Amino acid sequence: MSSSPLAQTAAAAVARPARPRRLRPFRVLFVLLIFAVSLIPAIATIDNGAKSAPDLVEMRPLAPLPTHWEGRWYDFDKNYRNFEKGYSDHLGLRSLMIRTKNELDLRLFHTSRRVYFGKQGEMYGRSISDIELPATETLLAVPTNAELVYQGMAKVAAQLKAQGTTMILMTPMSKQYFTQDRIPFFLPRIQQPSHFMQLYRRFEQTPEFHFVDVYGILAASQGKFPIFYRQDFHWTDLTALKVAEQATNRIASLEGRGPAWSHPLAYHTEAFDGSEARFAAVLSNGVQMEPQLTKTWQDVHQVQTMDARKTGFESITDTVGGRGLLPATCLFGNSFSDGMMRAGLADHFEQFIRLDRAMMLKDTPPLIRGRCKYMIVQVLDNSAGAWLSLAE
Repeated sequence: MSSSPLAQTAAAAVARPARPRRLRPFRVLFVLLIFAVSLIPAIATIDNGAKSAPDLVEMRPLAPLPTHWEGRWYDFDKNYRNFEKGYSDHLGLRSLMIRTKNELDLRLFHTSRRVYFGKQGEMYGRSISDIELPATETLLAVPTNAELVYQGMAKVAAQLKAQGTTMILMTPMSKQYFTQDRIPFFLPRIQQPSHFMQLYRRFEQTPEFHFVDVYGILAASQGKFPIFYRQDFHWTDLTALKVAEQATNRIASLEGRGPAWSHPLAYHTEAFDGSEARFAAVLSNGVQMEPQLTKTWQDVHQVQTMDARKTGFESITDTVGGRGLLPATCLFGNSFSDGMMRAGLADHFEQFIRLDRAMMLKDTPPLIRGRCKYMIVQVLDNSAGAWLSLAE
């Protein structure tokens, strides 16, 4: 009985010896190309050693490359982890790869891991927009919390007054309040009026706080000069000068004098690499021109830098008498106050003392007892921790 044609074909296929598969030249070249490309970062790492990318702003300390074996001879897991962390943080072309990824995020989504990109070159830090400002709003949204914050500030003012010191209060706000037309549509919005601004207005209506209306100063200055940096979250030093001027003149008024501020507002533009621009870390980000104060005055004081952790003071000036300057004054504030110092705030006082910005406001009265007749207090809107400490 003859077998079917299908069976004959199957039998022939089994009997035929299998031919070895040949790798196509293109596939081999492709595999070798991928392998070669993967070696480039490793070669660059070996060539650069443990040097990190100097042009990246890191949010954490980089892990060092291990230099010796840790633990016992068989602790392979521990030592491999150390090597992996160090190698990843010092990988060759790391800066290029990070910037390329951020550039794609910018072009496709107008955002990156750390920064939102708005119109007209505006940048907004994600930490401030996503975490810090909402944290302040969440805290103050509870009426009980807002009342505790207000009472905490009133208590500090009363403690200072009891020891012969008058508080001059200012509470700046973030640039989102003045750039609504430039922020991207997906950036978290603050409801208006915000809970912070409701507290702000209450501060403003309290005579004992001798409140400096920062919002009014910014609103009046907008259109005359840039009030915030485009690539940084800080107000410009021009704005800082106008705020420092009002604070100084407020103290002069309390002393029964006329306006005491003497530094003119003169400025120029120069290259400025703001914090948000450094955090953005994109390929196309060039250094932008931003306004900077033109210093037209001579410093009045010699300034001694202090160890803030040990003394509670960041700096103390010498005492200059006989020149009609205002009484000794202290300043408590964060990096926004740095701009006021660059604007020459201290030049208008016989002595000027800068308090440790890391300490709690409620802990400052005992520290300055007998030192200052006035104390300028600056608390930023997104400083949720500072507001919470007043409520405790």
